[in-house]
Amino acid sequence: MPRVVIFIAAGMLFIGVLPLPYGYYMLLRFVACGVFAWAAFITYEKNEEVLPWVFGILAVVFNPLIKIHFPKELWAVIDFCSGLFLLLISKRLLTNEQKGT
Repeated sequence: MPRVVIFIAAGMLFIGVLPLPYGYYMLLRFVACGVFAWAAFITYEKNEEVLPWVFGILAVVFNPLIKIHFPKELWAVIDFCSGLFLLLISKRLLTNEQKGT
């Protein structure tokens, strides 16, 4: 996964903590779902045991088609923690991808 994609997605998740128009959160769902699904695939291909499940669950939580409804305060926590997790695990995603090429 390209480094810039990880940082853009994490930045969008951090910005998602703020009170913004509904359209931003719809865009965030598309971006986050795509990035987390991609990360699940990458980690699955690298035979990780837990990370594909974590990223898969995050992809489901952020999926734009079948929305999961949480209170706004909980979404702020989910957005922040997901962005932080993505940044913390980014080195592993980048390293795993570079080994695969």
